[in-house]
Parts: sequence; structure tokens; C-alpha cells
Amino acid sequence: MEKRVKKIVELESKIREREIEVEKREIKIVRKEERERKKKEDDDEKERERIEKEKKMKKEERKRLKEEEKTKEEKRKKDKGKKMLDEIMRGQQRKIKEIEVQIEAITKEVKMPTMFFGVSWKVESFVKECREYVEIKMKEEMVEDQILWVLTCMDRGTVDKWKEMMKDDLKEDLREYVILEEFFREIRKEFGRKGKGKKMEEDIERGMDGFWNAVKEKEVEVIKKKPKIEATTPRIPAVRKGSGFWKR
Repeated sequence: MEKRVKKIVELESKIREREIEVEKREIKIVRKEERERKKKEDDDEKERERIEKEKKMKKEERKRLKEEEKTKEEKRKKDKGKKMLDEIMRGQQRKIKEIEVQIEAITKEVKMPTMFFGVSWKVESFVKECREYVEIKMKEEMVEDQILWVLTCMDRGTVDKWKEMMKDDLKEDLREYVILEEFFREIRKEFGRKGKGKKMEEDIERGMDGFWNAVKEKEVEVIKKKPKIEATTPRIPAVRKGSGFWKR
């Protein structure tokens, strides 16, 4: 009986030891699981923090890009407004310049054309001077009035006869001109350079132009005088009082 009891006690002791070992193992497993769980929680927390950080960074990046886009849009609007303002200013300056040119053309003194006496090499300069005067002073006048005015700048000899003929033809409606240039063509046709004398007249014109240019450049004063004529009557010599003449 005693042996049996002893055996039972030993068996219970072994069972107890086994249970203790099992308990230890269970504790180790629990601790391990706890560590793993904690590690997992830490990893999850870190992952959440990382995700939140990424979200925050993305949000800040979107905000930064939005601000940059807003700044660029404001700059584009500002540049567009400045460009429009510059264009308006340039337009205003062009208009002001045009107005100034018009005012200058209206107010400036226009030189009267040089009187035309029928010299062929002066035809072109006469036409040019008449055209400039009409464009500035008589632009709104009728073509017939412009022609009559041009005729007042022509005089003497064959020119005078031709001028009177033109006046009569215009008065009787025998001639009609749509524009002033048609009348200028008539002047060139009538008094312009013709035939063999053309080259000679061109040479004369070049020589005269060169002469007058030289006069203008050097500011030479051309004074027209009659040539001095030497006296042909013999001069009486001066008589002194001591010569004996007075004694006679």
C-alpha cells in the first residue's frame, strides 16, 4: 500500500512538473505572441504615421502647386493687362502722331510754286511744287478750281497763250479732267522736253542745279549789277595855283 501511495505521489509530482513545464511553455508562447502583437502594432503605427506623413506631404505639395498656379495665373493676367495697356498706349501715340502730322500739314507754311515761263527743264519741278501746294492747301477744292489756280502760276509768251486757251476750253466745257494729274500730263506734253534738244536741256539743267547748289552750300551772295562802263571823255588834269595858269 505504501509503495502504491509513493508511486502515486511520484506520479503526481511528475504530472505537476509536466504541468509546470506546460505552463512555462504557454507563458513563453503568450509572451512571444504579445511581443509579436506589440511589434505588429508598432509596425502598424509606423505605417499609419508614414501614410499620414505622405498624405500631409501630398496635401502640402498640392497646396504649393495650387499657389504656384495661382501666382502664374496672376502673373499672366498682369502681363496680359500690361500688354493691353501698352497696345492702347501705342495706339494713342500713333493717333497723336497722326494728329500732329495733320496739324503740321495744315498749319505749316507752304511755299508758292515758282512762276512757270515755259522752260522745258523746269516742267517737273513746277509740277512737283504745284502738287505739294494743292495737296496741303487745296485738297478739298474741286479739280477745276485746282487747275485754274495752277494756271495762275503760268505766264508770258507761248505759256500765256496756252493758259488763255485752257481757260476758255474749261469755261466752255471743251475739256474735262477727273484728277489734277491729267492736267499735269497736259503740261508735260505741251512744255516738256522734246526731240534732239532734250539732251542739251538736261545738261543745262544739271549745270544750273549744280551751280545753285554750290551757291546755297557756300552761301554765296549773287548780286546783279550793271557792268561798270569806263568814261571815254578825256580827263582834265588838275591845275595848281603856282603853275602860271592863274596869271593868264
